Amino acid sequence: MTTITKLSVLAVFAAALTLSACHETTPVTTLPPGKYEKTTSSTDANGTTVTRDRETNVTVDEYGNKRAVVESKTTKDPKGLFNKTTSSTKEVVDER
Repeated sequence: MTTITKLSVLAVFAAALTLSACHETTPVTTLPPGKYEKTTSSTDANGTTVTRDRETNVTVDEYGNKRAVVESKTTKDPKGLFNKTTSSTKEVVDER
């Protein structure tokens, strides 16, 4: 395999992991009020460890409007020194 082909395969794999991590089987607005936390971790064949932390806080106001705040943090730590990367997202979902 050429270097370009390897990079293309890695890019497609990373995109697939990102999309699957964002997909939830249950919409967050169907959850009862409360705080939910989920952490997943995996290591690929090259030794890269990916850890995903997801915190969901569901609240209902005095008018019955439901709001879910989803904060996600993804940490990728490839094998080696000083090459760890972290990305964070925050999503607010309102149901009126």
